Amino acid sequence: MSILNKKFIKNLFLTVFIAVIFIPFSYLYAALSCSITTSAACSGTVLLRMSGTTSAHAELPSQSTTAYNNNVVCCTGVTGLGNSCAASNNTVIARLSGSTGTNAHVEKNDQTNTNYNSQKACLSSTFAGDVITVGYQTTNCTGYDTTLFSMSGTTTNSQVGIPTAYNNKVCAKVVSQSVSFNLNNNSVGFGNLVPTGLRYATSDGLGSSSETESYNITVSTNAASGYGLYVSGDSLTNGTATVTPIGGTNITPSIGSRAFGMRAVATGGSGSVVTPYNGTGFAYNATSSTPTTVASSSSGDGVTTTYSIRTVATIDSLLNPGNYSTNLTYFVTANF
Repeated sequence: MSILNKKFIKNLFLTVFIAVIFIPFSYLYAALSCSITTSAACSGTVLLRMSGTTSAHAELPSQSTTAYNNNVVCCTGVTGLGNSCAASNNTVIARLSGSTGTNAHVEKNDQTNTNYNSQKACLSSTFAGDVITVGYQTTNCTGYDTTLFSMSGTTTNSQVGIPTAYNNKVCAKVVSQSVSFNLNNNSVGFGNLVPTGLRYATSDGLGSSSETESYNITVSTNAASGYGLYVSGDSLTNGTATVTPIGGTNITPSIGSRAFGMRAVATGGSGSVVTPYNGTGFAYNATSSTPTTVASSSSGDGVTTTYSIRTVATIDSLLNPGNYSTNLTYFVTANF
């Protein structure tokens, strides 16, 4: 299956004391919804056409037999929804008898009768990460998003009807790709940097001499291959004076050195902090043009992971005490 990467970007804007500019974001598609309507009235995707409401024959969406115009399975609610059996992400909803794609009986998608080999009705999505499930249940479609139609038989050589016509229901659901990404603070800061101590950024902008959380980032996704959380941006500056980034080795900087770094602690979900930000010390090896990975998840369990970000800075005696600033950009790439 192909992988579709979705990238979501948020800025952490460090000015004077570190100001955070952020727009909360949630990316989620709605549930699948299907109904029986006329061909003319369907504003969504037609999955199957039927000759009547019960004891009916079926034809493919690509057909145009007039007698089938008044009872079509019309589906909406999912971005990228389609009926292509050639799409890379598709599931067969029913196999049709014969070779013309019309005036057909149907069978379940797990049957292998020769007369049903060439014509199939499908539910597809243009998004590789969407998980499409079709099932066959008696009485109702509990556990699915919607009922597509019903079958007079239980396996093969079946007529079709509207969902209430028969007890044998054809059910479907689409678990759409989603990712959420949030940063909780809109201002954090070190206060004045001095060569006589380490300063940790705090949400009140005054800074602290003891390590504390500067801000937190929450990430969750149902992407099959998880996500990556990245940061980019240059080190702190004050005019022409620059605080040296710690680099890719996790250390606790020495008082009176030039150092800027961060580390992260993860709680919840399947995400975890990666090297060099997962130690007890600090690191920073990104630039404005070269991002670095802060955390990642190898699977999308849909459970939020909260990353507590701690930032530290110190200057040497050659730099003027004062406020130093930079711009950091965080972004998440979900692997669908």
